[in-house]
Amino acid sequence: MESGRAPYVHRLFHDVYTGVDICQKKALPVGELNRLLYEDPKSERLRRTQAIAALMFQFCGMSFADLAHLEKSSLERNIIRYNRIKTKTPMSVEVLDTAQDIISRLRNCQPSHPDCPDYLFSILLGDKKREDESAYREYQSALRRFNNRLKRLAKALRLTSPVTSYTIRHSWATTAKYRGVPIEMISESLGHKSIKTTQIYLKGFGLQERTEVNRMNLSYVKNCRIGRV
Repeated sequence: MESGRAPYVHRLFHDVYTGVDICQKKALPVGELNRLLYEDPKSERLRRTQAIAALMFQFCGMSFADLAHLEKSSLERNIIRYNRIKTKTPMSVEVLDTAQDIISRLRNCQPSHPDCPDYLFSILLGDKKREDESAYREYQSALRRFNNRLKRLAKALRLTSPVTSYTIRHSWATTAKYRGVPIEMISESLGHKSIKTTQIYLKGFGLQERTEVNRMNLSYVKNCRIGRV
């Protein structure tokens, strides 16, 4: 499709398994996670990449796709409500105080385009309909750019572990699991063979409970010191 030899089909590979081998570890050690989220990379472009990664972590390990496609209407009274891009699962995340400044820095201030999504963050332009081929290509380009800059960020911060957009999500879940949070309350889709199982488990917990887990995850990583964990 990239070469133009095949026609664009919206969500062509939606039902194709894109999971990760359960034996392949993706989460960062907590000391490196601390540096990834909090150490100054001394580059404005890398600071923006770091800010996006920090929001993904502070939004309960939100995927890059979901973050990039959040619309301004998703944020209301300190709560983000959205449907996951991959599964259409309804989600809600309470915005922690520490995320407010980052949201302000990354917020999209451009006026919306007619019949196009009004994105919350300036990751995507918002000048294309979601189902258009050009919108799909724009997102893929944004994802590649983000992953490339994550690699540069990791190098600038002297991290030895590989870092991708998936690392943030997996690190959030692994941090919670390490802290003894019940498996049923974590985004354990990273380990479940069926996403329906995860959805069933997560339905048993309210927003307030999940917010407390998210807050404690952030506090644990922020206060850690290399060598202590």
